[in-house]
Amino acid sequence: MCSPQSTFLLWMLGKSRDMPSFVDIQEVAVSYGEDTPHNRVLEGASLQMNQGEFVAIVGPSGCGKSTFMKLMSGLLRPNEGTVIVADREVDKPLGNVGMAFQNSIMLPWRTTLDNLLLPLEIVKQHRRQFRKKRKDYEAKAHQLLASVGLNDVAHKYPWELSGGMRQRASLCRALIHEPEVLMLDEPFGALDAFTREELWCVLRDLWEAQHFTVMLVTHDLTEAVFLADRVLVMSARPGKVVMNQAVPFARPRDLSIRYEKEFIDIVHVLRDQIKTVRAS
Repeated sequence: MCSPQSTFLLWMLGKSRDMPSFVDIQEVAVSYGEDTPHNRVLEGASLQMNQGEFVAIVGPSGCGKSTFMKLMSGLLRPNEGTVIVADREVDKPLGNVGMAFQNSIMLPWRTTLDNLLLPLEIVKQHRRQFRKKRKDYEAKAHQLLASVGLNDVAHKYPWELSGGMRQRASLCRALIHEPEVLMLDEPFGALDAFTREELWCVLRDLWEAQHFTVMLVTHDLTEAVFLADRVLVMSARPGKVVMNQAVPFARPRDLSIRYEKEFIDIVHVLRDQIKTVRAS
């Protein structure tokens, strides 16, 4: 098996021959409030992702990890720099994006099925034909729920589900409109260890089946290495990417890989880098 360093070099050489990146964020600066050095969350920050790639972002709190997501989705415009997704500069909110957060944020007055259907009622290319195609959409929702072991809860309300079940449903909702990009902002952070590992495998299997492009923000280095093709480490605020760590393990990955020396070594490399940037 290649070392992490050699795998990263091979990735860089291959990338130079690839087509342009699906996501290309170049030298962005972002301030919340008045654009002063003190208010800058990102500065000189760049990030590239290929279509279908799974990238995790880690780093100290407040370094701008979630801000990258807002830039990619069009929810935020940079003060400086460019954000390009699918060969187009992002100047407004993108429609074909799925998002899931630490809190599942399911509407309590809607059943699990109706919560899943919500993006299809909102996303432009689907909402005009929602009534006409509702039966087809419901069948797709049932299929997604079955794929994550929730085929029996379609007509239950969020308050009738466990935290892990709500988060599974949240992942399904983020994917039902077949987004090109899935953005995950610490989606498993509030769950217990066993449920969290279970959902890692759910996400792994969904990605293996569909190969959508994924940006995962997490503080869990084991989670990042288990799920991602690459792990990006950000500096302290104002943030930028200071390390690009390839993950060399073949897919699909079993949870037992976490106990292999090479896996543990990569986790330690990432941890040491974060310690360095926190101290700087």
